[in-house]
Amino acid sequence: MEAYHSLAHALIIQAVKDYRKALRFLKHHSPALDQDPQQHARRDQAIKNEHERAALERFFRSEWFAMLTALDGELLLKKLCEMEVGLR
Repeated sequence: MEAYHSLAHALIIQAVKDYRKALRFLKHHSPALDQDPQQHARRDQAIKNEHERAALERFFRSEWFAMLTALDGELLLKKLCEMEVGLR
């Protein structure tokens, strides 16, 4: 059972790190950058981070997350947003 808890903990920690990284990027780079061809790479990265953010929010609100931990996913999202960008 200890291995299960370690794996669950590692999954959640990685999700938190990935979510914070996506929020930090999006704080400084909007997905709706102008159409300048030199901006394509940054715009594509912003879109990728927006998708990552949305996917991780679904994870934190999912039944699977609730099975992995007793943490409140909504509260965790709120705290992460407050820490990274002062949102919510």
